[in-house]
Amino acid sequence: MTRVVHFYQPGPPEVQRIEDIEVPAPGAGEVQIRVAAIGMNRSDLLFRAGQHPMKPPVPAGNGAEAAGVVEALGPGVEAFAVGDAVSVVPHMNPRGGTYGELINVRATMVMPSSPQLSTRENGAFWASALTAFGGLVDVGGLVAGDTVVIPAASSSVGVAAIQIARFIGALPVALTRRADKAERLRQLGAARVLVEGRDDYTAAVMEVSGGRGARVVFDPVAGAGVPRLAAAMATRGIYVLYGAMSGEMTPFPVAEAFDKLLTMGIFRLDYVNRPDELARGRAFLDAALAAGHLKPLIDREFPLARVVDAHHYMAANDQIGKILLIP
Repeated sequence: MTRVVHFYQPGPPEVQRIEDIEVPAPGAGEVQIRVAAIGMNRSDLLFRAGQHPMKPPVPAGNGAEAAGVVEALGPGVEAFAVGDAVSVVPHMNPRGGTYGELINVRATMVMPSSPQLSTRENGAFWASALTAFGGLVDVGGLVAGDTVVIPAASSSVGVAAIQIARFIGALPVALTRRADKAERLRQLGAARVLVEGRDDYTAAVMEVSGGRGARVVFDPVAGAGVPRLAAAMATRGIYVLYGAMSGEMTPFPVAEAFDKLLTMGIFRLDYVNRPDELARGRAFLDAALAAGHLKPLIDREFPLARVVDAHHYMAANDQIGKILLIP
């Protein structure tokens, strides 16, 4: 029997249950993984609460990423061997998810873990790093010399975005609602840290960028703050949206967009369905890891049995970096 997390109706963290089930042998084209570390993402909270575009089935699993070791192979799988260190290509799989000790995953949703990272670091790395790469590089076209504004910079994606911007040679400006996080964000490589409600975004970004403004904004928040971000952008800048944490209607900054010829780009973490783009992202991240410019920051680890506490902790926004569940 194997422990997994299920929930039977959307709701608060307490709807989640630890259950003992018998995990079947992997089917054709599947890899069975003995899970060692599960990376938590904001989408986990939205999915559990019924606020995710993908609606939970009954019962529902949760989780989009994990790292571990291949336990068994289904018929037709030749790309992996029992004992291989592997990571799940980040994706939502509500029927199973990754919140469990033993999971079956389609082989197309599995990739070798990075030998440059520990097992726990692999569990904490890929969703955040691939999101930051996709938004900043694939969509935003970030290049050396650009200034990029990163709201919610203390999230695991925000930390990865700071590191990737520095690797490229861009200047990351970190935004946070918490003044007590500012010094840590500076230590992580932010060229400037701005605190919501305290700092003048436009003046600070113009100063950092030499008067040009931010060529890229990489935003998971959306909502009423978008016009203020647009005011700090450069001519022909691109606003990249990869989430909607505010839950608010998002006004389009018409005047700024016309004046500066701004564009909006959308990034969604869906590399499992875009293998060519995944390969390009993986190559970029492997190079950044090899150069010592990327390192997942693990804020806190919770035993799988304390999944309710882990969800409450993430909802409180106290972390800087990644939260892990450990089976």
